Order: sequence, then structure tokens, then C-alpha cells
Amino acid sequence: MTNENLQLVPLWIIAFLISGGIHEFAHAWVAHRLGDNTAEKMGRLTINPIPHIDPVGLIMLAISASMGFGFGWAKPVPVNPYNLRHPKRDMMLISLAGPVSNIIQAAFFTGIFWLVYNYWQGGTPVLQLIVIFGMLNMILAAFNLLPVGPLDGAKIVAGFMTDDMADKWMVFNYRHGFIILIILIVSGLLRILVMPIFSVISHITGWSAIL
Repeated sequence: MTNENLQLVPLWIIAFLISGGIHEFAHAWVAHRLGDNTAEKMGRLTINPIPHIDPVGLIMLAISASMGFGFGWAKPVPVNPYNLRHPKRDMMLISLAGPVSNIIQAAFFTGIFWLVYNYWQGGTPVLQLIVIFGMLNMILAAFNLLPVGPLDGAKIVAGFMTDDMADKWMVFNYRHGFIILIILIVSGLLRILVMPIFSVISHITGWSAIL
């Protein structure tokens, strides 16, 4: 933990509130388009970050950002699969929407970075915020693509399974996934698993040429 990292924590929080809000909005919007308005009824079909805040996830973001590599989570969007015409396929698409929104945001901030870097001299604080936006969105995408418990990746993987296998897979994840996720975080294995996915995303979005 360095003084410089501590000074950047507010920027990580700003980036997280905006990017996390868009991530959850993407889930809610795709669910709405596919026939489930549960999130809309609960005020979650919005890019306003306030309804999406998970206090624990926000605290985790602040703590990890103070160590130089911020990551956290927002409140999961509620989805009722019984309102979907094709529950397994549609749940996969709804789950995929969040990470895809982060990849799109990361690519967007690649362009913003080069625009500021080339045409606005002396914009170091602005560049820092843009880099944090890019980093955070790649982290959120990579983290959520892990096929573990409450993360989007578990439902995405289930979409490629037979109905019977998908049911067993989701039951296993509902029962044990959160515990497995905590073990991965505490042991440090989470970062090892996330980094290869992060690397692929950084190449796709153009951040590999910047970082």
C-alpha cells in the first residue's frame, strides 16, 4: 500500500460506480428484452449506480485499489427464469451482457486515452482516470467470466450444457460456488485465474499497447 495508490482510490471508486452500474444495467436491459421485467420492477433498469451498489463489493474495491489493483462487485440484478421463453439460453445471454458491456467500455476508453494523449498535453490526472476506467472494465469482465458460483461465467457455461447437466451444474454452484470464490480470493488464486482472461481482453480492446 503506497501513498500514490491511496490517492487514486477515489478515482477507482468513481470508475467502479459508473462501470459497475452499466454492467448491471446491461443485465437488466437484456432480461427486459427477453421477457423478464423483474429488474425493472425493482428499479434496476437504470444506469444510475446507486441501486446497484453492494456495500461489501464497494469496500472490497476500495481496499484492493489501495493496493494498486482494484476489483469489486455490484449487487446482482434479479432475474426470474420462469418469465423467459428459453430459460437456459436466455440466462446465458443475460449473463453474457454484463462482461460484454465491460469489454465495450474498455475499448471505448482505449480510444479516449489516445485522443487525450495525442491532443491534450499535461492531462495527467485525466489520463490516470481513463487508464483506471480501462483497467477496471477489463478486470470486471475477466472476473465475471470465471465459471464460479455467483459470477456470470457459471451461467454462461451452463448455456452450453444439456438441460440435465446444466441443472446439476447450477445446483452445485448455488451450494458451493460462493465458498469456492472466497477460497480463491483469500488464497490469491483468483488473480492467477483472472490474469490470462485479462490478457486476452487487453489485446481485444487495444489496452495491451498502452499498459
